[in-house]
Amino acid sequence: MAFDDARAQQLQRLLRLPQFSARLLAARGFSDPHETRCFLDAHLSKLEDPFRITNLRPAVERMQLALERGESIAVFGDYDVDGITSTVLMVHALRYFSAKVCYHIPRRFEEGYGLSQAVVERAFGEKAPQLVLALDCGTNSTAQIEWMQKQGATVVVVDHHRATCPLAANLILVNPNANGIEDQQAHGIFCTAGLVFKCIHGLLKLRRELGDPLAAEFNLRGQLDLVTLATVADVVPLVRENRIFVKYGLKELQRPWRIGTKAIMDQAILDKDRPLVASDLSFRICPRINASGRIADATLPVEMFLSNDRARAEEIAQKLDGMNQERQRIESEITEEASRMVERDFADRNSIVLFNGEWHTGVIGIVAGKLMQRYRKPCVVLSREENNMAKGSGRCVSGLNLVDLLAKCSHLLGSWGGHPLAAGIGMPVANVERFREAFEVKVTEALKIIDVGRDLEIAAWLAPQEFNASLMRQLRQLEPFGQGNPQPVFGIRNAAFAGEPTIFGNNRQHFNFTIVADGRTLRGVAWHQADRLPNLPPRFDMAVRFGATHWKGNRGMQLELVDLRPVQPEDCHGEAAVQ
Repeated sequence: MAFDDARAQQLQRLLRLPQFSARLLAARGFSDPHETRCFLDAHLSKLEDPFRITNLRPAVERMQLALERGESIAVFGDYDVDGITSTVLMVHALRYFSAKVCYHIPRRFEEGYGLSQAVVERAFGEKAPQLVLALDCGTNSTAQIEWMQKQGATVVVVDHHRATCPLAANLILVNPNANGIEDQQAHGIFCTAGLVFKCIHGLLKLRRELGDPLAAEFNLRGQLDLVTLATVADVVPLVRENRIFVKYGLKELQRPWRIGTKAIMDQAILDKDRPLVASDLSFRICPRINASGRIADATLPVEMFLSNDRARAEEIAQKLDGMNQERQRIESEITEEASRMVERDFADRNSIVLFNGEWHTGVIGIVAGKLMQRYRKPCVVLSREENNMAKGSGRCVSGLNLVDLLAKCSHLLGSWGGHPLAAGIGMPVANVERFREAFEVKVTEALKIIDVGRDLEIAAWLAPQEFNASLMRQLRQLEPFGQGNPQPVFGIRNAAFAGEPTIFGNNRQHFNFTIVADGRTLRGVAWHQADRLPNLPPRFDMAVRFGATHWKGNRGMQLELVDLRPVQPEDCHGEAAVQ
């Protein structure tokens, strides 16, 4: 772990921190004691004034005007977790103030992504709204926005995607990533649901100033349940206000007040006796919400979260579970086929671009993510849609910016946009091969000047006896873990299995183990690594995470295997023991 020892000692002294906590914080770039204390406290009182975000005040004022006039409002969302939760948050808040509001989520396979012309015309065909709120989409939908404006609608976009084309005129745009570098630096880490939360906060402030007693009674903190789901699902950094959102949002999810939230939490069969962590959402809750948009109709989870009918919410949660199982089956088949293609054709390349016209477009984004994680290379996975277009998703390794890479290949693309780590892509099928080569060139050039951190970073090499309650307490102070604040990885030297590991899981892909090192034993679990067991060395150095475990009422501590290697000569010096 690389850190400034003087800086660590200062944090330890001024904030009265344990030595290891101070060193870990110093290694993550903390030096100012006030900033570090704010990070550790992460209190709701530290949330900033929402009106500091560019255009948020005019957006909120236009919503307030629509409420005063009794105007019709249409909310357009998207079919992923961020778009779905953003829609629920906004519709819930507007209905609280008796707004005439309806919502529309695109039908993925008929209407495409985001604020497409097809979904806009469907909504306007039913009843033309006077105010349109486009959430998690719309920044690059200039033609559609201009069309709606000609129909007499005012358009407000709340989004976080990068702008890839000129913005529509007379648009009220709340998007830190498209409204100037200062706004991006201050607020560009939010997902859309985080920005919607700030809009709701702004609306409440405005209505309180106008003397509305309902504004004081609105459960703003309770909205952090859905903000947390989106923040985790969109893999945005868990720092600054996002850290506060997730810290308190996990508590709201632990005791859900929404009927729909409780229904999907129950379906995921999470242990209610242990504290939720961000990975519970990533692996158990968010995939169920996403499944409907990937397989069928993404309005289902919106209806579930907005429902006041327990039976209906539970029925939808069961449907989402079934869709998720179907999604897992399809995704597994495509991932296996794609992996064979990668190992055959991309072993000596710095990037991966795959195309198969038969692949299910609803799951290839997940496949791209899995391939990126497995092979540690930027990955684009494409399938065929109508009009001989290839469409799909890209995922990128940390340290490279996928949006910037795609911009350098934009002459070959029909559509593209997203975030530094994830993007949607479309192009004529005839351009796929040329794009594959151009993308490889741009990735290779970027790797020459950017360190993407392919080596595993070890926070500290510890002896077995140091995995104890003291370490657990120090780690809890740094939670919640996630993007931008990863759970520390520790090293254990010269370990061996004590007995045969136990393989488990429906596909027998995981295993439990007990290791012995320095005469001490530790228990742990390895996820998705059972295929490694036949080839493991008799003694090895391990990289592990350390956390709490709860199973059938029993609580304890366990290791989670990240990686291992044959025993190496000691090449790290000066690591401090945890105190």
